[in-house]
Amino acid sequence: MTFEYLRQSWFFFKKNIATLAKINLPFLLAFNILFTQVDISTSSENSEALASSLLWMSMLNLLMMPIYWGATISFMQSTVEGPVYTVSQSLAASLKLWPKLFLVFLLTSACIFFGLMALVIPGLYIAVRLSIADYLCVIEKKTVFESLQTSWKLTDQYGWTIFQGVAFILCAILITKTLVYSLLETYLSQLSVLNPIINSAFDLLNVLVMIYGYRIYCLIKQEL
Repeated sequence: MTFEYLRQSWFFFKKNIATLAKINLPFLLAFNILFTQVDISTSSENSEALASSLLWMSMLNLLMMPIYWGATISFMQSTVEGPVYTVSQSLAASLKLWPKLFLVFLLTSACIFFGLMALVIPGLYIAVRLSIADYLCVIEKKTVFESLQTSWKLTDQYGWTIFQGVAFILCAILITKTLVYSLLETYLSQLSVLNPIINSAFDLLNVLVMIYGYRIYCLIKQEL
């Protein structure tokens, strides 16, 4: 059934691309433009400055992600329960939950990071088991630790389905991005302004991971 859920996720993405873009692209574009200001070429000369810049960028990304991810989840849920949220309503709903959702993101990221440090596989396992924590936080208004604990409990029988779908989406995006960059290499070297635009467009495709995760969340809730 994995490919059926992927098909449904792609259908939802295409149908709602305008709203999803309005929610996500302003944040993605802003982040990618800021990231172009980090001069990686100086890494050998001033590695500490580069590390500091990348750390600040990571922190900024972690602060922004709960806003547009939470808004996307709120919008998806509104298409099921009705009435369908506008962009502003989705963002407003997300901002109300930002403190909790930020902590869910922070703790999940920390667990995955330490898991990846332990030979990669534990990190992937943790990522799968905590993959619906943000949906539980936004949709069911659970506390931070309830979201994490419930996600770990509910994903026990769905780990392989989650991993397959997310891996397929991310690999497809990576392959497509690599092909596009190889074809546009000459233009990108001459017009550096295109880089953040193209990166933002591909980052928008990562919303498919959220949509797929939401589809699995709905499946889990149906089968309880």
